[in-house]
Amino acid sequence: CRLGAGCAHGYSPIGGRAMKKILSILCAAMMVLGLTACGTESQHTISYVSGEKVNVVDRDCVAVYTQYTNGSDETAIPADYITVKAFQNGAEIPCIVPTGEKTNGYIQCDSSVQSGVTADVVWLFQLVDDSTVTVEFSDGTKVEIPLSEK
Repeated sequence: CRLGAGCAHGYSPIGGRAMKKILSILCAAMMVLGLTACGTESQHTISYVSGEKVNVVDRDCVAVYTQYTNGSDETAIPADYITVKAFQNGAEIPCIVPTGEKTNGYIQCDSSVQSGVTADVVWLFQLVDDSTVTVEFSDGTKVEIPLSEK
């Protein structure tokens, strides 16, 4: 085959090189787009305010008071976008949600929060005993809440 001329077997050396260059450029562009997506901030953020022992629905609980910000374009429920787990003695304790009730002025984690709003949100966990509660948030934050004076 001559350079630039079509071959009888249907292969063109120039077409092959051009295709490789196009594919290489497309792959590089996709990698750049993938890296820029990693730098975006979360649309749903939470910050710890305080924690205390409370009695809710005749159960001893720990109340984890937070501020939740809905930075998305839609109304959202904090519990759908943020993970909060509590542990006592190394074991996870159950979350309880008395829907529709406020605890010390804080809305429950299953309440809707409008777009662009920061709301005071409480997460309630049923206690096993009076030992310290360790709380872990989806952003990696860990907090210890002592329940008894020693």
